Amino acid sequence: MKTLRMSPEELLRYFREKVEEGDQLELNYAFVHVPGEVVKITRYRLHLYVESEVAPGIRRYDLEDICSMMLEVVHKPKAGEPVKIVVEGTDESPSMNIL
Repeated sequence: MKTLRMSPEELLRYFREKVEEGDQLELNYAFVHVPGEVVKITRYRLHLYVESEVAPGIRRYDLEDICSMMLEVVHKPKAGEPVKIVVEGTDESPSMNIL
């Protein structure tokens, strides 16, 4: 698997240009690991179907927000080799919004 290093801005561009519906993604941000299939991706939003015993279903992510928190992404396109992306310069301790 090829490994790339990107800034959050480069990751946002990668999502917009390379990720397609039906691709598999593994999102690793903050303390969360989210594997799933891309249901829909637009310029601004990612819809990911997550198979989980705890909370299955479609999760929606704002691309700009999620790219700023992302630590690592594994992209498994329908056709082609998987790519591991290590995101540099992210906030590794984002607010959990817990009060």
